[in-house]
Amino acid sequence: MRIGAIFAIQQSTLFSVAYDNELMEFKRLFDLWISDIEYLENFFEENKDDLNSNFYGSISIEEAIERTRKQAIGFRKKFLQLIQEADPNKLQSIFRPLSNSSYQLKSLSKEKSKADWLRIYAVRISENTYVISRGAIKLTQTMNERPHLQAELQKLEITKRFLIENGLTDESDFGFFEFEP
Repeated sequence: MRIGAIFAIQQSTLFSVAYDNELMEFKRLFDLWISDIEYLENFFEENKDDLNSNFYGSISIEEAIERTRKQAIGFRKKFLQLIQEADPNKLQSIFRPLSNSSYQLKSLSKEKSKADWLRIYAVRISENTYVISRGAIKLTQTMNERPHLQAELQKLEITKRFLIENGLTDESDFGFFEFEP
């Protein structure tokens, strides 16, 4: 696993992990959601029952693909705008605790950012610093209902443990770098 800054605009406060030889998760997710029509078609076909469960309204696979792509474009722009703002504390406006019943912001908490059914999962280092672990399309009310969402919970925990084991627990531990143990 390695960790790198997402945007080269300033000393970044938003980082992403990459597993093995893969792309940084932030880039990989938006590539899938915006450009990989085959991935989206397969995902929605495999999750057709959830798509038609009325949790988000019953829509066709084609409509779901278009909705996902539009949401992903806007979601990515929102991250870029927040990073470009002079106030780095703005990042905490886009992330919330993973559990909807948790209201306490603390270091190394598991958090989410969402746009429609798109989710970006991250570990919060401070109000200024987040490490993105993965993301998903969430068509159900809870993450425990589907294996692909349970895998996201596992990646969040793996990322949190990695950060602790490598002493990356404070925003001062991050800077212009790509960390590879």
